[in-house]
Amino acid sequence: MKKLLAIILLFTLIFASACQTAGPVKETEPTHEEIGDLKEALSEIVEKAEMKDLLESGMLEEIKAGEAGYLIGASQVDGTYTEAYSLQPMINVHPFAVGLFRLAEGEDPVLFARELKEKADLRKWICVEADAVHVATRGQLVLFVMGSTDEVSAIANAAQFTAVG
Repeated sequence: MKKLLAIILLFTLIFASACQTAGPVKETEPTHEEIGDLKEALSEIVEKAEMKDLLESGMLEEIKAGEAGYLIGASQVDGTYTEAYSLQPMINVHPFAVGLFRLAEGEDPVLFARELKEKADLRKWICVEADAVHVATRGQLVLFVMGSTDEVSAIANAAQFTAVG
């Protein structure tokens, strides 16, 4: 009886070790599925950055197809997105713009983010200029922020997306 129990335990150990994974389990980057409503997500990011006054004094609105260029100060953006929202001041003496874009599966978010960064015009406003631009991705989402160094940094830190160089 003891031999039978020893053999069963031996086989149990062999099968258990064979079923283990090789190496540590790699955690995956959060996907766009974690962020449902873009308008709500953009509001939450700005609030988390402790910039609620931007929400109160700005326009939070949908960016329709073909309008992304206006947000960044370019004539057009070649990349495509399925939906997007922007936040900008109502009176443009405050050089600030933020956009959150969702790209279709199969589209390259890093390529889209680089296009936004390369085409961004810090002087898109008549009398004022933004100090910094930050573009980042998370899954199929792209975050674009242009404004003062403090605003850009606060929103980038609150969003916790992966910066695109």
